[in-house]
Amino acid sequence: MNNASLWFTRLYAQLLALYPRRFQADFAEEMKAVFALRIKEAARAGIGQPLCLTLREMGALPLALWAAYTRERRPLIMQKRLVRWFIHEPGSWQEILLASLPFLALCLVLGTFSFKAMEAGLSPLVGLGLMGLIILALALLGIAGMLVRLPRWSMPYAGVLIAGAVFLALNLLGLQDLFFGGMQGPWWLRMAAFELLYLVVLFAATLLSLRLARKIALTSIFFEQVRKDWSLISFAMYGGAFTLVIGMYEEIANGGLYILLTILPFLFSTWVYLRQPSLRRRLTALSLGITVAMGIALVAHLLRMDLFSPAVFQVGGMVVTRSILSIFLSWLLGLGMLFVPMLLPRISFDKQAQVQTA
Repeated sequence: MNNASLWFTRLYAQLLALYPRRFQADFAEEMKAVFALRIKEAARAGIGQPLCLTLREMGALPLALWAAYTRERRPLIMQKRLVRWFIHEPGSWQEILLASLPFLALCLVLGTFSFKAMEAGLSPLVGLGLMGLIILALALLGIAGMLVRLPRWSMPYAGVLIAGAVFLALNLLGLQDLFFGGMQGPWWLRMAAFELLYLVVLFAATLLSLRLARKIALTSIFFEQVRKDWSLISFAMYGGAFTLVIGMYEEIANGGLYILLTILPFLFSTWVYLRQPSLRRRLTALSLGITVAMGIALVAHLLRMDLFSPAVFQVGGMVVTRSILSIFLSWLLGLGMLFVPMLLPRISFDKQAQVQTA
């Protein structure tokens, strides 16, 4: 390569310094190598060809710089918007509202359209479409929470996702049909066994999710937050337990008022959890929220369905029907979902940390 070609190559290298730093780190060396090769090939045709090539590159430089800085600025703008919309002070009304949206949206929609007058005038297609839009909106909020490193308000969204995925997986594997179809034994024992299995698989899925979060750059900060406050996993499972409560109304006709009342304990417990620094009080509030919500579902069953529910066994003078027992076992499962995550630091991560420090 002659002196003129070397000079053109050095000039091009200097021009690359005008690009954004991230762009330079990713592409500068490769662009230098490609330009040097093109200059070397052009030099074989005489001094004029390298000069023309360099002038063409300089003429295209302003547009290339504008495109590079636009691409650089766009993610920063989007990141700032996400932070402004979805990162809030602990205990602020914005944080509480974002955390409460799954409970508000699903209870309001399901409760409103479960009234007899509304249900009669609503076609199944419209109802499914409306529920699909609500679920899509909540899913998008959950994705936004992931993009801003899973703040506290996004935990119920994650809990609904994990709990739903585990239940779907058990159904696809045919385990629910096994417990309630092919397996012999009393109904209450089969249901208790299935819920115990569900809790074990849910715990394993949560543990797996935390291990993945530890390794993925997007969620690694979240893992460190969980290490400082394991009740975040309990708050996530609180969202999963919400689906248990809603499931109690599946066979109750015209139960809209009770579904709407269910909003109140969930909103109150969410407010206490996000505003209360004491771990014991936060877990107590979440437990109380599930207990009161299940109590409302129990009242709905007793008043609207329990006369038609088959009896399971009798305790003294009280007949325990299948619906009552189902609510009781689901309540125990919901409490288990809250308190089992407290075992996570003892079972897994604290032991790993001790091994690493040793």
